Order: sequence, then structure tokens, then C-alpha cells
Amino acid sequence: MINEVSKWIEETVSQYIPHARKCSELAPDLRGCYPEEFLDNSYFVVTENIPKPQVLSQDLNLRNFITMDVDGITYKNLYFVKPQAVNDIALHVHELVHVYQWSILGVQGFLERYITEVTINGYQGAPLERMAYEIEQMFRISTNSFDILSIVKQRI
Repeated sequence: MINEVSKWIEETVSQYIPHARKCSELAPDLRGCYPEEFLDNSYFVVTENIPKPQVLSQDLNLRNFITMDVDGITYKNLYFVKPQAVNDIALHVHELVHVYQWSILGVQGFLERYITEVTINGYQGAPLERMAYEIEQMFRISTNSFDILSIVKQRI
């Protein structure tokens, strides 16, 4: 299953990256939380229909995650966001946490870990997802910038 999903992700990223926007356009709103180079190499696509792989799994937690209606989802250094959420900078922070997780763990490592975590803990309890939500919440309530990549690297 991991190999099929990995192949689908590679194809999806290749298909959408030419139409994607650079995250560096968000730099003024991110208050210095991410380095410019990282934002220059991270992208997002605004779409009503967020692409998801077709995965056949007996695991209810994994099936629920795949069919869940979400405002954003990340594949490697590209994430998709629905139009109604595009101006939610904290959502971009959340998805950029996943971009960095992907870069640290690699495609195979991220997929194996994420699928295992969702299978065991459910979506809300998956550690990689909880990390993204915690950092998103820190961003929402903080009045100062903070180094998000350092936090993610420490926690991984």
C-alpha cells in the first residue's frame, strides 16, 4: 500500500506543482516563523476538490481519515487548501509543519509513520498531526514570532 500511495503522491505533485503558488507570498503574515528559503521551496494550490489517494484498507481509522472532509492536506512540499480557508494563515502554518515533517522523514518514512499513527491513534491522536495542531494553536495565540522548524525538528 505504501508504494502505491507514494507513486500516487509523486504523480499528483508533478501534476499540480506547475499551477501552485509559492508560500513565500505568505511571508509577511508568518511573522518570521519560517525561513524565506523554506517558503520559496514550499507550495500550495487552492482547490475545491482536495485530491486524496484511493486506498483500500480494513482499518476504520485509516478509512475515516481518507474520507474525511478537510480544509487542507499536504503531500511532500505541496499542500492543497480549500478556497474558504485560503486566508486562514494558521492553517498554512499547520500545513507547512507537515511540509517540514515530510522533508525530515522522506516520503517513505512519512507515509509509514503517519499511516501507523492514524491506524493506532486515530487522526486526532496521531502524533504528527497533534504536533501540527499544537504549533497552529501556538501561532494563533502568539504575539511574537517563533522558529517553527526548530520546534518540529526537536519533536520528531
